[in-house]
Amino acid sequence: MDRFITKFEEITLWQLSKESLFSLAKFVVDENYIHHQKVGVNKETCVEEYQMIFTEESIFFDYSSIVVAKDNAGSIIGSIRVMNWNLNPNIIPLMKLFGENLINKIKLKEEYEHIWHVGRFAVQKAYKDKVKLFKLLMLYAISPVFRYDRGVLLAEVDEKLLRVMRAMKIDVQLLSEGKEYIGSKTIPVMVTKNGLSEFMLNNVAMAFDLHFDVEKTQLPERVKFKSRMQNYPFGYCDAIETYRNLQVYIR
Repeated sequence: MDRFITKFEEITLWQLSKESLFSLAKFVVDENYIHHQKVGVNKETCVEEYQMIFTEESIFFDYSSIVVAKDNAGSIIGSIRVMNWNLNPNIIPLMKLFGENLINKIKLKEEYEHIWHVGRFAVQKAYKDKVKLFKLLMLYAISPVFRYDRGVLLAEVDEKLLRVMRAMKIDVQLLSEGKEYIGSKTIPVMVTKNGLSEFMLNNVAMAFDLHFDVEKTQLPERVKFKSRMQNYPFGYCDAIETYRNLQVYIR
């Protein structure tokens, strides 16, 4: 059973259960083809891609948190997955697609300490306020990065998402040229914690249950607000008194 996280206006956010992984796979593949208006895609191709994503996410599940947004009818309208690569012994999709020589995990860990992989980002094309949905999903995906002093995100994004991320002040660094993957040109990227900070500060009020440790640094008044009750995904936070609190550190 999916685990309720929070509600924002008409959107509810959930941590996906293992039993719901196939619905995630289907949503991601279907929306990708809809967004990129691919024609002539046969059913067998879609089924193969459903199964590929389902199998991959089943392997990653114990090292990941998958957050989905649902509408009032309970249908998935958005998804994102964040995975801790420090703990995961498996090859991540980025390296499967672009080769194991694309990055050096040992050097990356020495420099940034904590390595995360974000994937399965998709937003329903029919949903009107895609910017709001993007921000909500991204905030929940990147928030674990801000639990630590150092960190870096790896991801594969299509050209449209790359433009959106840059427009949202996310400092994306390209790792190589892109290639075709699940219906679109996909590009490997890296974003450091510092490269995420402006986006986090600009949009943190949307994720109303984030808590900044203001003693660590001087933050703008707009991000200083009272702690509230929350139900974060497992592994995101520590139990503190009567509520679960995610500490966020920005230098």
